[in-house]
Amino acid sequence: MDFKGKVILVTGASSGIGAATALYLAKLGASLTLTGRNVANLNKVADECCQASGCQPFVVAGDVNSEADVQNVMDSTIKHYGKLDVLINNAGIIEMGSIEET
Repeated sequence: MDFKGKVILVTGASSGIGAATALYLAKLGASLTLTGRNVANLNKVADECCQASGCQPFVVAGDVNSEADVQNVMDSTIKHYGKLDVLINNAGIIEMGSIEET
């Protein structure tokens, strides 16, 4: 698979499945935006992606619980790359309570 020329946004990219997905896509040549709440971890993942591919991902801190953050991540990605081809919604949100309360 070849993702050269494709811009991919990965939410929850600061650890776990999101980080592993970002690294995999970097190896396949994707141009990446990484987002999550932990900036230090995002930068670490971005550096690992850069080492694997030679291309530095675009990092935008944000929380998918915040509509303003989501809009900023989308707008920043499009401003940086000029487009967005793929969105990987990996970030998780936990809500406690019954279905009626959440």
